[in-house]
Amino acid sequence: MLNRRDFLRAGVSVITVGMAVPSLFTRALAEAETTRPRTLVVVQMAGGNDALNTLVPFRDDAYRRNRPSLGLPEGELIPLDDRFALHRALAPLQESWSAGELAIVQGVGYPHPTLSHFEAMDVWQEADPSLSHRGGWLARLVEGAVDRNGHPFAGLGIGPQLPAALCCPHVPPPIVDDIRGYQLLGDASFPGGRAERERALLALYDAFGDAGPYGDLFTATAQNARSSYEALQAGARSYAPAVAYPPTPFGRGLQLVAQAVVQDLGVRVAYVPYGGFDTHANQLREHARLLGGLADGLAQFRRDLAAHGRADDVLVVTWSEFGRRVHENASNGTDHGTAGLMFLLGKVKGGLHGAPPSLTDLDNGNLKFTVDFRDVYATLLEDWLGVSSESALGGRFAKLGLF
Repeated sequence: MLNRRDFLRAGVSVITVGMAVPSLFTRALAEAETTRPRTLVVVQMAGGNDALNTLVPFRDDAYRRNRPSLGLPEGELIPLDDRFALHRALAPLQESWSAGELAIVQGVGYPHPTLSHFEAMDVWQEADPSLSHRGGWLARLVEGAVDRNGHPFAGLGIGPQLPAALCCPHVPPPIVDDIRGYQLLGDASFPGGRAERERALLALYDAFGDAGPYGDLFTATAQNARSSYEALQAGARSYAPAVAYPPTPFGRGLQLVAQAVVQDLGVRVAYVPYGGFDTHANQLREHARLLGGLADGLAQFRRDLAAHGRADDVLVVTWSEFGRRVHENASNGTDHGTAGLMFLLGKVKGGLHGAPPSLTDLDNGNLKFTVDFRDVYATLLEDWLGVSSESALGGRFAKLGLF
């Protein structure tokens, strides 16, 4: 038999498999604004994207000298001006560039960079090169208020686990790997008993309401879980994408974010990972594939939002933990470097921003950054989301003219 303690333990695992549901998420549903909020979608290009073969300084002799094998031919690029061109795999974003809806920030980095994937990711996600804050920069917003009315900040993570940038508020945001699994899972052997199991579980959690602070947490967890997954499942049944998203985890993640935006679920920040950029060997083909997947997914996401009248409400920003070294290696790839770039897609001041780093004035073979990534964060927080950046970033940083 399943005793009370075992049932409670099973109930916790059932509710938390594939998701972590906050009270702030369901409160956001109930406290929806009469005017539509802005949403920031953060895309992590995990692995260290090669910025020099993404935004290519194709007229720079130093680029050709350092990359005899990896240097991209001018005829296979998408020129942006007389100095820089995009990798041809980014062609799906050309429409947004021409419309002034794509901004590219060059030379992004921070002082005393690390070449470790894990440390560099922590730096970007904590917004702290010293790694002394120990908390995600977006989580600090989840904990606080985002407008004068004190409404909660709603976050959404795509993937199997909570990203460090959203870790760790008192109540974590929902994390969805697959919408089909984002629900209370019953016993497959007894599908007809699912409703009874759910009622019993909720009643059991409710019984802890007077057992101190943990009792309230148990009750809120169960109730908010049900409200949250019911909202997402209902949205999945009524939302129809206007485009064909790439049949990849990245494409499916973007489609889920679009659904949440179109269905007015109150999401203000969404986080979508996209990995594989650690191109130490045979980079040309793999990097083209990765950039093509990124561009295709983002272009379709933008078109879907536009078809639903929500394109102006959503801004996408990309980041990668570092760029690659200027000189190619002996394996037709590139090794860990420093400064990189960030894309901003949406209602922005389109064009190139920031000073391009020199390819000859290097730091031990690596680019010297020209824009602190926290300046970009501060600009996003204040000029897009309309919140104070100082508490989230642990200090004041210069804003860029991105809007």
